Amino acid sequence: MQFQAKTGKMTIEQKKVAVKKYLFILSIIGFQLINFIIFYVYVNANSILMAFQWRKGSGEEYWTLHAFELMFSQFSNGGSEMLIALRNTFIYFGLGLVMLPISFTTSYFMYKKIFGYRAFRILFFLPSVLSAVVWSTLYKNIIGVDGPIAALFQQINHLPEPPVFLADSRYALGAVLGYSIWLGIAGNFIIFSGTLTRIPESVIEAGKLDGVGWLRELWQVILPLMWPTMGTMLLLMTSGIFTSSGNLLLLTGGAYDTNSISYLIFQQVYNVAEDSNTYNYGSAVGMFFTLLTIPVVFISRYFINRIEDVEY
Repeated sequence: MQFQAKTGKMTIEQKKVAVKKYLFILSIIGFQLINFIIFYVYVNANSILMAFQWRKGSGEEYWTLHAFELMFSQFSNGGSEMLIALRNTFIYFGLGLVMLPISFTTSYFMYKKIFGYRAFRILFFLPSVLSAVVWSTLYKNIIGVDGPIAALFQQINHLPEPPVFLADSRYALGAVLGYSIWLGIAGNFIIFSGTLTRIPESVIEAGKLDGVGWLRELWQVILPLMWPTMGTMLLLMTSGIFTSSGNLLLLTGGAYDTNSISYLIFQQVYNVAEDSNTYNYGSAVGMFFTLLTIPVVFISRYFINRIEDVEY
């Protein structure tokens, strides 16, 4: 009897310990879970519903496909802002793809400790340390009317006055792309550098003994070992193909033919007027391009996974 009583008492204590443990875990993840439900699940579910709603002049909402009809009418208009934004989005995405191998190659040469690699490493890491506002202001001053780039461009092309690169449709898109190239290496450089440091030195030494040069080592040794990281980055880039954009908020505000799909949606929501259908139209655009992204991601994932990973 004493043994049973003692056993029962221990069971109750174990239950109390388990309850305390679950309460502790809930206290840790509870806030994040509530935040996820409110600001992700609810917001996205509400956005899907809003894409199929429209507001009358009286303020009454009704179910319709008018937001999608309005969006497709923009596609049929040759000079519409939607088509310009879609074109620019593909340009920004293409630039990101081009910058990926450049960042990879740059990281490799920093890994090989070329002459001045410490200075280059600081130079590449600075954009990740300083605020985007600082870099945008610096870039505006460099290419501004009173900056050296505008003066040089004026002399080469024999212009009567220096160009305003960020306020002219002929140059604005190129100026935004230049900013993206200038700072685009930094983020990828950090990821690639971290991955390169994990490669066993014995693998590199074995290649040297076999007479492998730098370029052959890069493509036949380093790239296969880093493919899981490269493949993941390619997949992430593909999943954000229709959200590709430059730093439009701080440079041009989407004006002068530099807008993108994601920034166009931001403008629609940010400049919303009371009793308007801006939210509904933005929800329809976002939903449409999200549905387009899904098959692109699965196709990209299929081809990326066909390349076997090298374990080390």
